[in-house]
Amino acid sequence: MGKLREKVSKGEIFAFASGDFFGGGSQLIISFYYLIFLTDIVKIRPALAGFIILFSKIWDAISDPLMGLITDNTKSKWGRRKPYFLVGFFGILAAYFLLWLPISNDSEIVKFLYMLFAYTLYSTVSTIVMVPYSAMSSEISADYKERNTINGTRLVFSQISSLICAVLPMEIVKMFSEVRTGYIAMAVAFGCFFAIPFLLMFLFTKERVVDVSEKRKFNLKVFLEPFKVKSFRILISIYLFAFLAMDIVSTVFAYYMNYYLKRPGELNYVLGAMLITQVLMVPVVVNLANKIGKAKVVMYSIFVWAAAVILLSILQPSWGSMFIYINAVIMGLGIAGCVVMPWLMFPDVTDVGELAFGRHNAGSFSGIMTFMRKFSSAVGIFIVSSLLDIAGYVKPYEAVIDGVTKEVLAQQPQSVLTTLKIVVVIIPLILLTVTFFAATKYPLSQSIVKKISGYLEFKKGKADESPVTEEEMEAIKKELI
Repeated sequence: MGKLREKVSKGEIFAFASGDFFGGGSQLIISFYYLIFLTDIVKIRPALAGFIILFSKIWDAISDPLMGLITDNTKSKWGRRKPYFLVGFFGILAAYFLLWLPISNDSEIVKFLYMLFAYTLYSTVSTIVMVPYSAMSSEISADYKERNTINGTRLVFSQISSLICAVLPMEIVKMFSEVRTGYIAMAVAFGCFFAIPFLLMFLFTKERVVDVSEKRKFNLKVFLEPFKVKSFRILISIYLFAFLAMDIVSTVFAYYMNYYLKRPGELNYVLGAMLITQVLMVPVVVNLANKIGKAKVVMYSIFVWAAAVILLSILQPSWGSMFIYINAVIMGLGIAGCVVMPWLMFPDVTDVGELAFGRHNAGSFSGIMTFMRKFSSAVGIFIVSSLLDIAGYVKPYEAVIDGVTKEVLAQQPQSVLTTLKIVVVIIPLILLTVTFFAATKYPLSQSIVKKISGYLEFKKGKADESPVTEEEMEAIKKELI
């Protein structure tokens, strides 16, 4: 008889899932609020603000895959992934504070250089924690349905964090009469919110899928090895273009609400409606994935999301708020499937990687996935910031109102309003079309994944017999690799 598989307790599932408070919430705050923080609070030109984000991705292109190799090669009494959670606990507290510290200086270059340093530091800390965390999502269990449940729970936590991070940051900022003090208070509060789960994971989670292969040397060939797997290339395409569409909409949405729809006070609540819908939809899309397949969930979700984008294109400032909230709910329905599925697909694809290379190098796959997530956010911010700069975006100005100095939104030229319309509608529709066609090529069905998992368990001596013959497995490898 094979060894009895150790089940993952609910407490451990929740501890692990809490790690995605950072993964889901932190990136959302960046996407929705960081560009407008740099342009309207720090007062850096949009083009320079976009370059800050883009520069950090050049660093991420090296650091994320490198971190994947580092965590794959780590040997410690706590495992390959967990030591970095402890490092991340302290790193997040420091980096998040510096990220939102709105320094005052007359020189735009000084402000630019400081924010460049702060964002690069934040991006590095994010790499240190998120690459091992994403890799561990395929190692906390070897069972297909249990793994789906764990990662589904993780994504519920991610969506809850997204909801909190869409609504609360600006509410905290508004509590202070001086907006700069408000941003510092927000940074401290959310730094703690994001950091504490990594301490819980270090103390209460366990790595179950253990790789005993020799350490690998750091070289470009090893960095790029995951791209040899066809299934991974398809997954990356789905992940990158879906999240790029979401990040572009997220980045431009604050400007769209402020200057086109002229409802700056409703931004948090519209985002809240969209994200509550996403939270409620996570268990639905996980259940659908088990029934109809993960790729089909992505395709159906794209149709719903595209319908919401088209509706957004015809919204007029004179329309009632109800239409904006209805659109937000429809968009939440579509986005949910597109953002949940790639991370449910990821553990299955790492199994294919083990078939291809004979070792479970989830860290290398995770490094590339983590980079692609940050890359999509950076490209989204860079595209929006560059187009706004070219269109002639006018920064807010300070005015004394009732004895208090406040930021006042400037009247934008028609060129900016037209640019906002293009960015919020046309670009996302193009990206969603590419995502749809990538999803049609995704080859991993539930039955194939179960065969691969059973075969790998057999090869490791953890099962008495293989669910497939060697000839059948060779045919599967040919299709997936």
